[in-house]
Order: sequence, then C-alpha cells, then structure tokens
Amino acid sequence: MVAMLKALWLMVPNGVRYATGANPEAGILESPLASIRLRAGVAAREWMMRGNENLFRDPDDTGGAGDFGAAGEGICILTKFTVDAPPEPWLAACRAVKRSGCPLVVDVSDNPFEKRPPVPEFYAAALKMCDAVVVNSERMAETIAPRTPRRVMVIEDAVLGKMQDAEFAPRERLELLWFGHPTNLDYLEACFEGIARFSRGRRCRLTIVTAGGNEAARWTHEIPARFADAFETQFIPWSLEVMPVAFRNCDLVLIPSDPADPFKAGASANRIAESLNAGRFPIASPLQSYLQFADAAWLGQDLVQGIEWAPANPGEVVERIQRGRAIVTERFTASAVGRRWSELFESLLPAPDR
Repeated sequence: MVAMLKALWLMVPNGVRYATGANPEAGILESPLASIRLRAGVAAREWMMRGNENLFRDPDDTGGAGDFGAAGEGICILTKFTVDAPPEPWLAACRAVKRSGCPLVVDVSDNPFEKRPPVPEFYAAALKMCDAVVVNSERMAETIAPRTPRRVMVIEDAVLGKMQDAEFAPRERLELLWFGHPTNLDYLEACFEGIARFSRGRRCRLTIVTAGGNEAARWTHEIPARFADAFETQFIPWSLEVMPVAFRNCDLVLIPSDPADPFKAGASANRIAESLNAGRFPIASPLQSYLQFADAAWLGQDLVQGIEWAPANPGEVVERIQRGRAIVTERFTASAVGRRWSELFESLLPAPDR
C-alpha cells in the first residue's frame, strides 16, 4: 500500500478562505487570485487525485505551519507573498518546515524584486532556504536564477476553461476584448488613439473586463467621454462566470504590454493561452513568454496593425488559432500542468513504502 503524502500550502487569506468544505481543492479553483487558482489550485487537485493530502494555511493565522506534524512524509509550497502580508510569520513557517526535514518549494509568479518592501527582502531570504524554485516563464527563470542556489523549474499557469472551436467571423461591428488586472489598463490606454483611427473605417466596440476598484471606476467614466465619437466601449466586472461569455462575444482579444518593462518582462503566457483555448485570436505585444505563440497569434508593437491584419486574413486567423490550441493542449491544460507539479513534488520526497 502506498503511503499518503502531505502537501502544506502557505498562502494569503484570500486563497485560504476558498479551501473549505469536503473538497477544499475544488474551492481553491474558484479563487479570484490567478496565482492561486491557476497554480496552487491545479497542483493541489492533481496531488489529491494521486491519493495524497493537502493542507492550506495562512502563516499569519494562529498555528501557521504548526499542525504540519512529523508523522508521514510531506512537502511545503510557498505560494505568492504579497506586500500587505507580514513577512516574519511567513519566514517563521518556512523555518519550521525546514526544521521538520520537509522540502520547501517556492513558487514565483511575478518578479518580486520589482515590488515594494517587504516583498523583495522576503523573497531574498526564502529563495536561499528553499529546496526548489518554480516560476511561470523562461524569462522569469532567468531573472530568479541568480537569486537562489537551487535549480529553477518552469511550470506555466494552467488554462482551466473547456477548449472551444477556432472561430473568426466578425460582423459589421468588430468586437474587441481586453481582460486583465486593473494595473494593466495603462497598456491598453496606449492603444486608444490607434483604435480611434481604425474605427473611422470600420465600426468597433471595445469590451473591458476587469476587477472593480478605483482605477476601473475612473476608466468607466473617462474612456466613454474621451472616445465616444470614435468607438463604443463597455465595462464588465471580472468573474469566472463572465469570461466564457466575453470570449464568445468577441472577435479579437487585445493583450498590450511593454517588453521593456522589467515588471512585465517575466509575465506568464496565461492570457494569450486562455484566449486561444477559447477559440479566439490574440493580438499581443511581443513579451518573451508569448514568442512560443508567434505562429498562433499576431505579435507586434503596434496592436492596431494586428487589428487591421485580421479581417483581411480570416482564413489565416483560424489556422493560427488552431495551431495555438495545439500548444495549449500540450503545455497549458490543467492535466499537463498538474502532472508537472506532482512530478516535482515526488522528485523531492523519498520513495514511499509499498
């Protein structure tokens, strides 16, 4: 009989609070935090499906890692540490895990050394004491490797939605979609003048799906006022339920960014992969992690050129989406990503008794 192995997941309260009920792994997959949902959630579900046990804990909560008993073999995974978390309870939990003899895995999903204190200081310490490091892109691996004595492994953010057929059949009004965190709205703003010029020759509507907050509220009022005569806009609050509908109702997905921005240089490919998984064509800035999709999307500095290219080449658009779906199937599905996580955990643990 194979012994059950434990995985202790250290995560922020907004992740832990979803790990409730008889199936906490399913709850984690409902978290609004992509770093939890697309990484810890997928990995924990695969670990559970292999007959193992997951524990989800907030290090700042009483007990922290204290209930991670010495009985049975186990592993600890440090998920995303945020600027509003107190570093000492997290570091204390890491030290307690190390004293217990259990391997410590640090997961890095964006560049912590471009953030405000105490995030850089926390990761400088955690990356030195860990047994393995996981990141979500090759560029991020290059950034983190000099900061740790451990080998850095790349495991992409998973795509969770059901794969849809490739489709590109725009009507008279071209439907454009942008989705993402409000902090990325500035990259979209740089496209507005070009979209306005394009709309003089063809009607278009830009749908923006993002989380609520002051930044989103400001844009909700400012953009229609500035560009009402040029193109239509609509704002939709982000939710897991909204995204499939937003994809289904759009023709093209815009993913602007800045490859020269050190904070974005190591970004994952999750938005371009998610768009292709939904059967829609992404038009994106050429971030390094996106280059694997060069034959499956339109990549370039001026996204409006991509908007112009797509309606003129509808057959090629569909072919590219189909190529992208093949890449997603190979590397980004929950089963493929979850398998890589479990294989990493098993490689760090002693062979179980049988």
